[in-house]
Amino acid sequence: MAADDRRRYYGANGAAAYDVYSVNFKSNAAQPLERPQHLPDEQPLPERERRVRAKTAVAPFTLFGMLAAACMLVLVIFGYVQLYEATTEVSRLQSQLQELNAQQTLLRSKYEGKIDLDTIERRAQELGLHAPESEQIVYLNLSGSDRAEIYQQSKTSLIGEIVQTIEQSVSSLIAYLRPASA
Repeated sequence: MAADDRRRYYGANGAAAYDVYSVNFKSNAAQPLERPQHLPDEQPLPERERRVRAKTAVAPFTLFGMLAAACMLVLVIFGYVQLYEATTEVSRLQSQLQELNAQQTLLRSKYEGKIDLDTIERRAQELGLHAPESEQIVYLNLSGSDRAEIYQQSKTSLIGEIVQTIEQSVSSLIAYLRPASA
């Protein structure tokens, strides 16, 4: 193939394109490409080494951390249970208080309706009672100062407070679970 023909079929940059509008264009079929004389040698891929992973032991600190997290989770859930029970108890006591206040109002009105001052005055005269005279009235001076003392427990160390809190939580948990098992 001549250089001119080659340029027409492969273009100036060597791409396998051809001039469709060329006068000398003879066929619609593409011309077969020439095979290179020498191919590079095929290089085998290196084999991968199989890695054997040794099982790692669980560190004691990790185990302690997981145990502490589980304890914290139990304490948080227990706190929410106590909060729910306290809220339920408060609402029950508030409704009971409202009922008792209504009953107190009713009883007070009945009591005040039964009081008859004329009957009381007649009965007092029968018993020999009379109104106090001016020399029988005594006034007390209560303008002295009052004083109250509040005693506080001495502060313990941080570790002591943590131990007391844990003891209280455990005893509360035992007290909570005891009626359920009985």
